[in-house]
Amino acid sequence: MYGEIKLNDPKGDILTIPMLANAATPIRYKMLFQRDLLAGIVTSDGNFDTEVVSKLAFLMAKQAAKVDLTTLNMDQYVEWLEDFDSMAFIDNAQDILDLFIKSKNNTSKSKK
Repeated sequence: MYGEIKLNDPKGDILTIPMLANAATPIRYKMLFQRDLLAGIVTSDGNFDTEVVSKLAFLMAKQAAKVDLTTLNMDQYVEWLEDFDSMAFIDNAQDILDLFIKSKNNTSKSKK
């Protein structure tokens, strides 16, 4: 599922970030961050884990950009974060997660 998410940069300008979620996203997330994506999205108090959301956004943005995903690392993630306001991922967590979840929904009807 392709989508564009609007995130604020540190100056307050709005950036439109293309993102792509697909069947490989949870696997690539685990390969890059050594954590299970689905187990970490929601904290024990029922809130979104903003670090997981920002890492997911990073991965989906890189998937949309068609970069070599095997070369991604934590330094690139931190450098990417520097382009955004500190509240960008908190304010847009629902939109980012909705894009990911929509990629997991089956839109075809089952055959009888």
